[in-house]
Amino acid sequence: MHGKRFLMSGLAISSVLLLTSAAQAISMSFTASGVGGDGPESASATVTTGAGTVTVMLSSLITNPTAAGQLVSDLEINLGGAVPASASLSSASGTTINIAPGGAVTPGGAITHWGATVVGGTIFLATAGTGAPGGSPINLIIGTAASYPAANPSITGRNPSIQGTGTFVLTTPNVLATTPITGVVFSFGTGPDSTLPGVPVPEPTSLLLTGTALAGVGLWGRRRFKRAPGAV
Repeated sequence: MHGKRFLMSGLAISSVLLLTSAAQAISMSFTASGVGGDGPESASATVTTGAGTVTVMLSSLITNPTAAGQLVSDLEINLGGAVPASASLSSASGTTINIAPGGAVTPGGAITHWGATVVGGTIFLATAGTGAPGGSPINLIIGTAASYPAANPSITGRNPSIQGTGTFVLTTPNVLATTPITGVVFSFGTGPDSTLPGVPVPEPTSLLLTGTALAGVGLWGRRRFKRAPGAV
């Protein structure tokens, strides 16, 4: 009986470790904050690897920027293991807005000015710079707000902007669901004008998964010990 109990407990704990490892391997979040030529910059990203795909949720955290140099325009992604020979943008989604002089907001159009490529083993997802379509950059990512009274013509003249978060799905041959993300670099502005290295942050989904699974193991153990003596 004791041997069976220990075996079941070991299997449960092994399952927790495997689930936690998988969750941490396929998704990673980053943040960055600093000051560029146009003022404060702040952004976050969650990158998830899949079978032949990389999915990016890219956000601006500056809610009342002055100039386009504070808006998010690019994310460089470095992976471990097999590096994809190419990357292309499969889909882009998010709320878009037009910002009028004075900061008033109206609904925007489709996301049309992001692209992806691989250079030197690094994936570039961009609306300005490496990997971006040609022409004047639009669809930069701006923080969520009801209005943008500080916005100058470098912002109001580049409609539509993506408000808050853009979600991008990239086709990336050779990438697996277990391919680790080793780092990212955020870019801002239409040049782009400045960059900030991403700082890894704990992945809430992984932490929740670990806590829930461990709680389940604990509950199973308590129930086993409360059973009547001699029970199998």
